[in-house]
Amino acid sequence: MCGTDLTKRLGDPTGQVTKRTGINLGDPLDLFHGQAREDAAKAAADAKATEAARQARISGNVRDINSAFAGRQPEYDALGAALRERLNGQLALQRGQATRQSKFALAKSGLTGGSAAVDAGRTLAREGQEGVLAAERTARGGVADLMAKDEAARTNLISLAQSGNDIGNAAAQTSALLKANAEGAKSADLTNGLGEVFGATAKTYRAQQDAAARRKGLSEASTYAKAFSRG
Repeated sequence: MCGTDLTKRLGDPTGQVTKRTGINLGDPLDLFHGQAREDAAKAAADAKATEAARQARISGNVRDINSAFAGRQPEYDALGAALRERLNGQLALQRGQATRQSKFALAKSGLTGGSAAVDAGRTLAREGQEGVLAAERTARGGVADLMAKDEAARTNLISLAQSGNDIGNAAAQTSALLKANAEGAKSADLTNGLGEVFGATAKTYRAQQDAAARRKGLSEASTYAKAFSRG
């Protein structure tokens, strides 16, 4: 049977091209070309579906990551409050000790009620105000440090997700990183402090103590020398 008869039997009276496939049945080789085109079209459709699924997975991971970090503010607030409470507690302890030392030194030197006491009070008040500001700066710094670490973690996770790498469960990965960062912030909270806030008051106290010790030494030396001079 010739190619023309075959096409007529298949419904193509022209004997050239079928309307359904576009294959020239008069050319036996075109049968294989048509199959190749169908295979290529199917491969293209499969690739498109695969890429669409990949993009959907990326979008979902990025959305989960951003959502987890978006709910972090209450933890920042809690960290700031905890830092302020601890640092202000340190400040209160230092202020109490500095106040007692200053009063003791003034009394021992016989300077209570005089200009020296007024100056000491002003120094104590100034250092206390500076301590309050230092506590606030330190608390804010602790929160800012945690926020910076969180942002670095978020950026890294999103970069991995957008690269198409399989990062597993994005929500679980994000939760683990957030927990690690929070634990690190708590550890820093335990080690960071204000340092010596009332340094000038302490310096004055030590100077007065040294002066009292010198006076005592001179007095004892004078008494010792008089004892020998009487002999």
